[in-house]
Formats: sequence, C-alpha cells, structure tokens
Amino acid sequence: MPNTSPLILVLLMTACGVLPNSALWAQSDTTQNNPQPDKGLNTNSNDEDFRTAPSDVNQSIDDQLSLDEEEHSTQPDDANIEDIPIDQIRQFVETFQLVKKNYVDNVSNDQLFEQATHGLLEGLDPYSRYLSNEQYQQLIQFTEGQIAKIPFQLVYVPEQHQWQISGIANGSDAYELGLRNGEVVERINNNTVQYLDQRTVDNLLTGSLGSIVKLKIKRGNRSVVADVVRDQQLNYDVEPYLTDERILVLKIKAFQQDTVQQIQHFLNIYQQRTAIRGVMIDLRDNPGGLLSSAVELADLFLEKGLIVSTKGRIEGNQQFQALASQNPVTYPVAILQNRFSASAAEVFSAALKENQRATVFGETSYGKGAVQKLFPLQQGAVQLTVSHYFTPNGQMIEGKGVEVDRKLNTSDLQTDRQIQDEASSQFGRMIP
Repeated sequence: MPNTSPLILVLLMTACGVLPNSALWAQSDTTQNNPQPDKGLNTNSNDEDFRTAPSDVNQSIDDQLSLDEEEHSTQPDDANIEDIPIDQIRQFVETFQLVKKNYVDNVSNDQLFEQATHGLLEGLDPYSRYLSNEQYQQLIQFTEGQIAKIPFQLVYVPEQHQWQISGIANGSDAYELGLRNGEVVERINNNTVQYLDQRTVDNLLTGSLGSIVKLKIKRGNRSVVADVVRDQQLNYDVEPYLTDERILVLKIKAFQQDTVQQIQHFLNIYQQRTAIRGVMIDLRDNPGGLLSSAVELADLFLEKGLIVSTKGRIEGNQQFQALASQNPVTYPVAILQNRFSASAAEVFSAALKENQRATVFGETSYGKGAVQKLFPLQQGAVQLTVSHYFTPNGQMIEGKGVEVDRKLNTSDLQTDRQIQDEASSQFGRMIP
C-alpha cells in the first residue's frame, strides 16, 4: 500500500470529525509546499485485458489483457502527477460534513467514503471501478479467460414490457443479496433493457468469470443497484461445420487457453476428409477472453505483420508481431462477426482484416478495447483502465469497433446455420 500524503490524511480525518477544522487549514498551509512523495506499489501483469497486481497472486481474471510475460510496473510518484487540488478537497470535505449533519438517516464514514470512491472511478469509463474486499477476492481466485453468466435469469413479460428476475433460490447468494423473483430490472450496467431482445440481454449478462454486472432494480417508488457476480461458468468449445461448398466454419464462442489447439485439431481432421476451399471464423456473440489466445490464433493465419498494439500514458506502448511458421495455414479466410463481438474477438478480426488476410462479414463489432490493471488497496482494490488496443493500422478499437467488408443481416429472425450458410455462400463466390 503506497504511503498517503499527510495532507490527505488530515483532510479526511477532519471530514470524519476526528480533527477540528482549524487543524485542516493549518495543515494545508504548512504541507502544500512540501508534498511527501508516495512510494510506488509493484504490480504484475498477466494474460488478460485485465492486469492484476500482487506478486503472490498466480493468475488474473477478466476479459483479456496483456500476454504471458511477467512485468513489473510502479505507480507514479507525486512529482509526476498534478499538484494536490486543495480547493476541490475542501469542497469534498464540506459536502461530506453537510451530509453527515443533515441527511435523513445516519450514514457511516465507511459507507460514504466507499460511495465516493465508486463515483470517482465509475465516472471515468465503463470499466474502471472500485472492488470491495469480497469482490477483489472473488475476482483473483478464478482461472483466467473463463466466461460466465449470473446465477439467475431475466424473463421478459410482454404484457408489461418488463424484464423480471427469475430462478433465485431461497438461501442463495443472490437471495442473501436481497434480490427476489419477480423484481423488475430497469438497466444492466448502463443499458436500459425495456425494449431489448433476449439475445441482447443474455449477452449483457455474460462476461468474465468473477466479474460483476450492475443491475438497476425497481422497488416501489425507488430504484436500487445490485452488484451481481458472474459465477456460473460456461464451457465454450469450438464448433465446426462443413458447408456443401466445402467452406469450414469454425464458431469460437470465447477465446480460451485451448482455443488454438481446437482450431488446429479441426483443421487437421477436415482437411483429411475433403479438399477445403476456405475457412470462416464465426465470432458472433464472442465477448472476448484471453488476448494471448486471440494473438496466437492470428499468428496461425499470418506469416508477418503487426497483430495488435497497446498504448497508455503510464504503461507505455507494446506491439505484438506475427512470426513466420513452418506449417502456415494458407486457406482463404473469412470472419463473421456482429455487434456483440468484443475485445479479443475484435483484436483477431482487425489483425486479419488489416493485414489483408481475411474478408469480414456481418456488422460493426462492439468496440471494447480497454486494458485494465488491478491495484490492491488496504481495503479492496481499484480496477483502472491503463491503456487501449489499437489495430495494425493504428485505429483505436474502444468505442469504435471493427467495421466489416461486407454487411450481412445477422438478426434473430435467422438461425445460426442460416446466417453461416449465407456468409459462407458469399465467401465461396469470392474464392477463385
């Protein structure tokens, strides 16, 4: 835990009523010209789009992050950041004291400071957040790259145009959290759900094992927000399908540790059975997974060229290049994606598209290209965005996504097989 500036300690102790106000302003006058530098906290980076920190933790979790190499990073000293904003801290202290004195209910200092920390981080972007001790421990105990859903369902009630909670058992973690069957969910994270379809809702509820989804729930005349852990692991094996036109379709639901091995396995099996004309990688509804797996798969299809780069103010810039292989995959390649293809899936799609190795069908992808790092605190941890993914052509993925070469209707009105057949048929006509 880094040392905390004496000024900050005095400010917060004053806000809690431990010290009188006179101590606050006296301390600020004597310390603001001589700030004490914080000592950095060494952190490790692991294999996902989520960097985690303490050296005694073996694995990190979340959608995907950096690659396998270990590296140490130190938090910046006070000398490298802006001066402490005295006026803003004074305003926070005044607001804190106002709430303590006038709010209708008694609120503990711990609760107020935790809420303030949440607000500080969650206003930055959709991914930065504060983790309680329990949430932090849940996050670091899972195996990296695994995908999961929440432990109950949301069911649409068409007569009321509402999504309601279903499947919560008495005594379950969700029940202990205060959730009840029949309660109406208004938002999932920052998304209003009233007019969403089932597929969209299911995708919003799916993510990295151990990660958290925020549900805004209507209770009477007020709304409450519940943090629900995605703890129901989903096993995502690659699904092969050979079309009548001899296009091998390989559906990847998430990038996991053995994804590349599965792809190689199916390539070997089907090329022994028939003369494959081309390979289509189906990334629809793929939320991401391990970045290392996506990079390794891109390397399988590329002989050279940049796969992806990351750029950040503190983390610096990294580039991941494709290397020549003794047994390259030379089949023509296409990629099928939709608006729910995200993160590692977008890295793979952009790498092959911009290296002129694949034609991309479907619709523009989700646009999640943020790299998070986990900073442990004395109480809980901070998950903070520290860099972004960039495509080989230098385009930021975050907020933009990867555009397709050929638009294709991927709506729920068609079955998976119908969409795959249409895409592979168009792709087949492009192959000489």
